[in-house]
Amino acid sequence: MAKFNIEVELDWIDEFEDGNLDDTLKEEVISGIQSRLVKKVESEAIQKVSEKVSEKVDQAVDEFLEKITADKISEINIPHKSNSWGSEVTMVPISEFIGQRFERMATEKNLDGRGKEYRRYDSKSGPYSLIEYLTNNYISEELNDKVIKMIQQAKKQAEETLINSLEDNLQQQLNADMIQRLNIPALLEQLQNQVEQIEGGNK
Repeated sequence: MAKFNIEVELDWIDEFEDGNLDDTLKEEVISGIQSRLVKKVESEAIQKVSEKVSEKVDQAVDEFLEKITADKISEINIPHKSNSWGSEVTMVPISEFIGQRFERMATEKNLDGRGKEYRRYDSKSGPYSLIEYLTNNYISEELNDKVIKMIQQAKKQAEETLINSLEDNLQQQLNADMIQRLNIPALLEQLQNQVEQIEGGNK
């Protein structure tokens, strides 16, 4: 077994008056742990403060941009001619201009029955406005669905009625045919004769 001798020179211990190694080591360890904990707490606090500040800055910027944008858009005016042959131009707020354009697009009759641009000589139906076209298509789809369902239901009922009627007629014909073939009155008479013969033979 090998033995090692380790010598450590601790010159700085001589600086303390009492020279107690345990107390000195404890103080050094506690001091080191305290400094590390303080650094960790400082780092976490700085990170949290930074996140909060960043969040508040983003929120303030968003609110500022939203307010500026809304204010500026409401102030925008669009030049608008009241008719195509006149030269008079009026400045209309953008919200009003958008409303006018939408109303014109929705009510102007420029679509054919397939939703394409209406051509007077090529189109078979129309002209329709956008609202009329959408309404007509919706109504026609609804009616088509209902008519198809009604036809299918009527067809099913007719088939069921026909099958039931055929079954009833076939049953009646089979019953009449069986009764006729069996000739039940003749069978009854024949059975009666046989019974009488048996009774007469027993006497």
